[in-house]
Formats: sequence, structure tokens, C-alpha cells
Amino acid sequence: MKKLIATLAAVALAAMMSGCASTPQEKSANKLLEMQAVKTKYLKEKIPAGMGIGVSKDEQIAMEKADQNARVDLARELDVRMKALTKNFKEDVGGDVAEHFQSASKAIIDTRMNGATLTDVQIETTEDGQFKVYGVMTLGTDLVNEYLKSLQNSDAISEAQKNKIRAAADKAYAEIDAATAK
Repeated sequence: MKKLIATLAAVALAAMMSGCASTPQEKSANKLLEMQAVKTKYLKEKIPAGMGIGVSKDEQIAMEKADQNARVDLARELDVRMKALTKNFKEDVGGDVAEHFQSASKAIIDTRMNGATLTDVQIETTEDGQFKVYGVMTLGTDLVNEYLKSLQNSDAISEAQKNKIRAAADKAYAEIDAATAK
């Protein structure tokens, strides 16, 4: 019985020492990888997402920096998707519809981006007493359906054109998925 207790104590001590052995850089890298995995999970679910990090002695300022950096990353992600959709619309539907879609989508995105907040947040303190905030911001929007809904009440396009737009969007989303899967 004493040997069992001594062995358990030794294992517990070794576990504590190995936990303390990781450097602040390793811990920070692990948090970064963890939050990157969260962002990737959202992207695989076809939810646009951006990740940001903010560091400051003031926790609120660190949070605001992370929010701003995530917003910029999210905007980049949306820009890539918009370019692919617009490219396909020009090829499959026509330039006028593509341009109208692009301007309508930008208005939708701008409205949604203004209301977007960090959905996944982790905070750590650095050795020098600063707060380091990691955050992922998502934007749940189906641009094509929102665009079609905005046209629903008007006679701007026919049902055939709407179907053509949906087909072009499906093709563009498939191309985006194929490009990001590599």
C-alpha cells in the first residue's frame, strides 16, 4: 500500500513538473493553434470566420485589438468569396447582374460586419503582466439567398434568372471549397 501511494505521488509530481516545463511561447503557440482550429471548423461549416489577437496591459484594449484584427481577417475571407461569386456570375449570368449582386452583397456584409462580435474568446496573461486575447469572429450570412430575397418584391429578374444565379452561386461555392481544401 505504501508503495502504491509513493508511486502515485511520484507520478503526480512528474505530471506537475512536466506541466510547468512548457515555456510561455509554447503555451501561446498552443492557444494560437487551438483558436486557428476553431476558425477552420467554422470555415468547413461554410461560415465565414476571422481570427484576431490583441495584446495590451489593459484587458479591454486587448479585447478591442483582437476584435479589430478578427474583423480584418474576416473581411479578407469575405473578399475572397465575393470575388469568386462575382467572377462566376459574370461568366454564367451576365455582367449587370454580377455588378448588382456585388453592390447588394457589400451592403449586406457591411451591415452584418457592424454588428459582428467575437464568438470564441480566450484570454491569457503574459509574463510581463499584459493581457493576450485570442478571438474568432463569425458572420453567418448566405449572400445569395439574401440577394434574391432583396429582389423578391421587385420584378427586376425572372424566375429563370434567379435559378441561374443560384446555379452560379453553387458553382462558385464549390470552387471556393475545392480551393480551400488543398
